[in-house]
Amino acid sequence: MLVKFGPFYHGRVIFAARGDQLARFVNEGIRDGVVFYKTQKSERGLKAQVSIEDFKKLRHAARHTHTRIHILAKYGWPFIALRWWRRKTLMAGIFIIGMSLIALSQMVLSIQVTGVKMIPEEQLLQSAEMHGLKTWVWQKDVNTREIVKALVEEFPDAAWIGIEHQGTRININVKEKIRPVVQTERGNLVANKTGIIHELMVIQGTPLVHEGETVKAGQVLIEAPVSLDNPTAQPKPGIASKPNPTLPQAIPAAKGFARARVWYTSEATVPLSEDKIEESGRSAKGWGIKFGNRVIMVTTPESPFDQVTKEVKIHAYTFGRNWHFPVEILSITYKELETVHFERIKEEAQQIAEKQAKDEILSKISPGASIIEERVRVLATSDGMERVRVETETYEDLAVYPNP
Repeated sequence: MLVKFGPFYHGRVIFAARGDQLARFVNEGIRDGVVFYKTQKSERGLKAQVSIEDFKKLRHAARHTHTRIHILAKYGWPFIALRWWRRKTLMAGIFIIGMSLIALSQMVLSIQVTGVKMIPEEQLLQSAEMHGLKTWVWQKDVNTREIVKALVEEFPDAAWIGIEHQGTRININVKEKIRPVVQTERGNLVANKTGIIHELMVIQGTPLVHEGETVKAGQVLIEAPVSLDNPTAQPKPGIASKPNPTLPQAIPAAKGFARARVWYTSEATVPLSEDKIEESGRSAKGWGIKFGNRVIMVTTPESPFDQVTKEVKIHAYTFGRNWHFPVEILSITYKELETVHFERIKEEAQQIAEKQAKDEILSKISPGASIIEERVRVLATSDGMERVRVETETYEDLAVYPNP
């Protein structure tokens, strides 16, 4: 590495010499102290490299031997510096832009809030700005720990608040508290599934079914009362009672439960021989530049695999909240897909089919239900397939309030 750096630092001139006295030209050059590098002789002449100082000494040898010298290339730092010096204004502009980008990279240019639904985003940003988190401030001056502590105290609906630095952008990630949803007890109690009533308990309302009866989904089980009397309000004789808007009004609702036997049936079929497309684990990455709708890929412009799935990410740079830099960085990850062939024995296919059928039934059973009996049957199918039926009997409460 150091051997290559020396010629680059001092500079070299690559030239071609033509004439009838090339040997004498080289000898006189050496006599004058010229050092030739990578000398090559051909039918057209002589090609060699010399330093910048030695190139000036070649004039004497060329004049005496009537040799014509033609410069092929100039290599090294002195020529680059000279070219830059001739473009002082451009280099000064590049330097100013570079220093500006370095300074801007240390500042907060945009603030983004994610994860808010109930908390107003504008109010959260205003509160963060009051505590020192705002645009066009130095990132080192932002005390994220104190800001997070203050925001959590000011917004009780936030269970957790985190501040994440992503270059010049700051993301305020909010995790809101999940309030328990209280089921509204209003109206009749209806059956949410088809089943046979085994136990019926009425706490409030009128029962419309009896034990041992088969009910269908949506059928009314317990009818809500038309109205509820307020035991604390005793109307005076001869005076009609009027509702008092200041007192809470009771909402008519049926109350009770209806436990029933419910049956579920599910079937699943699994082939003994099957081809699936899966990820092989190999991947390739490429990146490019995006100008509006035009994309110029710098590396890996096309997928190196025949079957592939692509994962595209766009990295945009924003200044403030509304202005976006017109150039975006695009990164693409190509994940190779391959066709995998599976061969199964009958027992293995039956187990997979049984699991699929059971999973489907479990997704339909109500939470808290008890499984009374479960039967698995292997059904006859054509060659190359295994079919399994699962029949499940449960004991669960069917009484629910209809959706408003």
